[in-house]
Amino acid sequence: MTLKESIVTKIEDKILSELDVRIRNVQNTFGDENNFPKNQIIRLSMKILECFNSGGKIAFVGNGGSAAEAMHLAAEFTGKCVMDHSPLPVMCLNESQSALTAIANDYGVEKMFSRLVEAHLNSGDILIALSTSGKSLNILEAISKAVERDIQVVLWTGGKVSKLEKVEIWNVFSESTPRIQEIHLFWGHVIAEIVESNLS
Repeated sequence: MTLKESIVTKIEDKILSELDVRIRNVQNTFGDENNFPKNQIIRLSMKILECFNSGGKIAFVGNGGSAAEAMHLAAEFTGKCVMDHSPLPVMCLNESQSALTAIANDYGVEKMFSRLVEAHLNSGDILIALSTSGKSLNILEAISKAVERDIQVVLWTGGKVSKLEKVEIWNVFSESTPRIQEIHLFWGHVIAEIVESNLS
C-alpha cells in the first residue's frame, strides 16, 4: 500500500467511525418515546383544525435551520403534504428578507419577529415557534408579544426549557441540534398529514 493509499484508508476509517456514531445517535433519538408526544400531537392537530374553522391562521417562526424548517412546514399547508386540499391560511414569519432586515436595522434583531406577530396575528391564531435552545431573544420576544395578544403559542425546542408562562412547550430530549431539528420536522409533517386528512 502506498502512502497515499494509507492516508485515504485512515480517512475512510475515521469517517466510517463518525458515521456509526451519528447513526446510533439518530436511532437513540428516534427510539425515545418521550420525543413523540402523541397526546400533544393530537391536541395541536385538533386546535389547528378548530383555528381554521373559526377563520384563524397559523404562523411558524425560527432562526437558521429552524427558519428553514418553519418555511418548509408552512408550505405543507399552503401547498400540500400528502393529500390535495384547498390552500390553508398558514404563514412563516421569517420569510421576508426585506421586512426582517428593516426591522432588525431600525428596532434591533430581538424585535424582528415580534413586530411581525403584531402585524399579522390576532387573538385565536396559533404561533408555532421553533428554537433548539429555546433561548433566542427574537423568538422569546415573539412569544411574549403573541401571549400579550391572546395568541395560542407552542414552542418546539430541545430538552432544557421546561416552562414559559401561557406557552405549551414540546421538548426533544437530545443534546444534538441536528437531531432536535429532525424531530421538529417529524412533528410538523405528522401534524400536517393529520390536519389535511381531517379537513371538513
